[in-house]
Amino acid sequence: MAGARSRSAGALEALVMRALWTAAAPLSANAIQATFDDPAPAQTTILTVLSRLEAKGLVSRRALSPRRVMFEPAVSSAQAHAADMVEVLDGAQDREDALMAFTDNLSEGDLDLVMDAIASRRSRRGS
Repeated sequence: MAGARSRSAGALEALVMRALWTAAAPLSANAIQATFDDPAPAQTTILTVLSRLEAKGLVSRRALSPRRVMFEPAVSSAQAHAADMVEVLDGAQDREDALMAFTDNLSEGDLDLVMDAIASRRSRRGS
C-alpha cells in the first residue's frame, strides 16, 4: 500500500543512527538504505531523516561533490543514549522518584557500573 508507514519517525531515526554507528566509515544515503530489511524506506525518506538528524546535531554531512554526499555520526552511541536518558529525567515530575525507580530496575552488574562511574566522577571533581 503506497504511502503506508511501517515504522515511526523515531524508529527510523534510530535505525539510521544504528547503521552509521556500526559502519567503519561514512556512508552514503544509498548505503544506509541498503542496511534496511524489505521494505526499505525510499532514498528520499532516508535523506529527510538524515537532514533532521543533522539539524539535531547527531549527524554530520560531508559533500565530496554535489552528487556524492557521505554521512557520519556526530556523536557516539553512548553520548546519544546518555542525552536521551537525561532528557527523560529532566521531564520527570519527581526527579528523585524517577532515579529511584530507575535504579530499582538495574541489574547488580549495572548497579556496580553506575557506582564505579559515580566514584570516578567524584574523584575527578575532587569531591
